[in-house]
Amino acid sequence: MKEMLVTWIAVTLVLLVIMIGNVLARGLSKVTDGAISADVLLVLVAVQSISLLVTLIPLGLYLGILLAHGRFYRDNEMTVMQATGSGWLDLLRPTALVGLLGVFLIATLTIFASPWAARYEQLIKKEFQEKSAISLLTPGKFIESSDGSTVLFVKDISADKSQFNDVFMYRKQEKTPPVIDTARIASYQVDSETGNEYLIFSDGQTSIGKPGDADYTVTEFKRQGVLRPKTELAEPRLQRRSKTLKQLLASDDLVDLAEVQWRISIPLAALLLALLAVPLSYTSPREGRFGKIAIAILIYIPYANLLVLARKWIANGTISPWVGLWPVHIAVLMLVIYLLVKRVGWSWFRHGRKVAA
Repeated sequence: MKEMLVTWIAVTLVLLVIMIGNVLARGLSKVTDGAISADVLLVLVAVQSISLLVTLIPLGLYLGILLAHGRFYRDNEMTVMQATGSGWLDLLRPTALVGLLGVFLIATLTIFASPWAARYEQLIKKEFQEKSAISLLTPGKFIESSDGSTVLFVKDISADKSQFNDVFMYRKQEKTPPVIDTARIASYQVDSETGNEYLIFSDGQTSIGKPGDADYTVTEFKRQGVLRPKTELAEPRLQRRSKTLKQLLASDDLVDLAEVQWRISIPLAALLLALLAVPLSYTSPREGRFGKIAIAILIYIPYANLLVLARKWIANGTISPWVGLWPVHIAVLMLVIYLLVKRVGWSWFRHGRKVAA
């Protein structure tokens, strides 16, 4: 059990580091583009890591048991254990216990941690949408507001972020011509009474309309204030993955029922994969510890894809929620039984004898 646990944790951590690297790279790209602020990047990465663990823990458990048992075969420890009277039943017991530990962890994540993380991520994104584009200004970058109506560019920002130099601002509202403001200096002010946000331009000009049109105008000014329009953001709709299990069970929506099936299936899949790794890990001395990794991956990919496909079929009404994802799990269970029978024969099941592999 110690060998399986250590290998499981090591594999899961390696997979998690790889996935976090991808998430962090995408997040840094959004920070560079001004889509999110740098102060919330690590928080978003940490929150998304919880959702990543839901799928990485079963895979890490599967590969961890496979590698641990593969080492037993490679070092001939499995032969010694079976020669001293330890049969397949003795081998399945500790593996099942480790698998049940994985089921407990994944069930905790899917029922409690993952929905909370999804709700928290949604809250962070909502707060970010309410932020002014001015607070996200980066020298030399075009920054677009959350509603897409304003684009800002500044060449330089003072150390206290109270003054901007060489400012460009594009504004576009419905049924109005586009407006372009340019100024040598600008500052950001907030009315303490009303809470309105203003960008105060100095020494610049305003262009309204499209060049060449009859109503195109250019106005020079010494000082001009531009009010940032307030956008009333609708209360975000609770996403499916953000709902609690109680909310999903109370719903008659097929999409919610498919989510319930999915949350139940992930812990069950972890247990089936743990049991599958036992007969699949058998290797001859010449094959080496990693001889069955490719076969294990070729089994895991169709299993995971079929679960995702069946989930979509439930959401679309193609199959009944009562059928759910169970046929996929039953197929894997039959594969586990087939591989065990292939290794020890039917006599082990009929008489409970401990037959050496």
